[in-house]
Amino acid sequence: MQPKFWKTLIGSSVFLLTLAASVVASPVTGASARLGVPAPGASSITPSQTGDQATASAGLVPPQHPSKSLSPTPNFLYGGSCKESALDDSGTCNTDVVKAINDARSTLESMPAFSVNLSAFEAMTVPQQIFVATNLERTDRGLTPVVGLTTQLDNVAQTGAADNTDPNLSSSTLSGGASVTSWGSIWAGGTANPLGSDYYWMYDDGTSSPNGECTTGSESACWGHRNVILGTFTSSGCSQPEQYMGTGYTASGSSYGPAFAGIVVGACGPTPTDVVFTWARAEQDLKGGGGGTGTTVPGAPQDVRAASSPKKGVVLSWQAPASNGGAAITGYEIFRGRSAGTEKLYATVTCTTSTCSYTNRHAHSKKMFFYQVAAENSQGTGPWSTEVSAQAG
Repeated sequence: MQPKFWKTLIGSSVFLLTLAASVVASPVTGASARLGVPAPGASSITPSQTGDQATASAGLVPPQHPSKSLSPTPNFLYGGSCKESALDDSGTCNTDVVKAINDARSTLESMPAFSVNLSAFEAMTVPQQIFVATNLERTDRGLTPVVGLTTQLDNVAQTGAADNTDPNLSSSTLSGGASVTSWGSIWAGGTANPLGSDYYWMYDDGTSSPNGECTTGSESACWGHRNVILGTFTSSGCSQPEQYMGTGYTASGSSYGPAFAGIVVGACGPTPTDVVFTWARAEQDLKGGGGGTGTTVPGAPQDVRAASSPKKGVVLSWQAPASNGGAAITGYEIFRGRSAGTEKLYATVTCTTSTCSYTNRHAHSKKMFFYQVAAENSQGTGPWSTEVSAQAG
């Protein structure tokens, strides 16, 4: 559904903040989440009907919600430590957002603090951060984590972020053939960064909140974003039930600044062939960051490109990460695969300049190859870049 736009007035300045959510289930009537299933007559699973809720050990999970919405303390937006109407992934901003999350957890759910290695978290890409924040909210409540990000779902989420609306899944299958059982999607604009979005999605989503679909006359639409983040979208009756995710963002795609989007999909069947980032990999990356102080692994390489070489093979190029983790970058690892999501370590490159390249001459002519790149420093290897592909020359 189209998101609602409104102004939030604090002091003498006006800022824009807007949220939207979609949850796939049936029937659909007057919710802030778009509900549906991949085909008429298919069984639908809403976040409150089945699965992990029985094993949750802390906090509130659907169909339970906080008794009220809570504005952030400290107020990281509107004169706070985070930039206004701009992407702000700085340590100062994220530290205050985590403080606000911890205050909300304590006030609304009597939950332990949101524990995350911020230096390692900030070294990740923004899409990876949305995924990690979602899974930390889930695992802290005893819920099963979403398995991973896929290229297919990332593209869906990126379209939603670019269009400033809820991502919309039109396919009934995932790459590799797994059947979609149900799905939910979320969107936020003007929230500074993934953790800022997480705060509003999770703790300020009821009445009198920035959730424009949630009103006293339509309370069924309240907490729709939280339902998606903490939802169970797979049926326990299917074989190989798993949940996968797609995320996307734009840094300045609208008048209210950055926009962030995510889609969580329940699937029944084989593992998708285009998984690009897993929770297992995220946990590994989060452990490598030095506890939030000192140096950490570098961020993901930027502007990674692959092109057919006019002579032979594939030429890769990339820019250095936005953050070197506080230690000089010593080189890069090149990962290669013959299909999306199957990359394995292929080569290492010594490059310490801002722009680097690598020619993969041992790539069979006219064959398609997929690549990801990771930076190295004295602390180890950072998160992988986005996936790129090219046909060998």
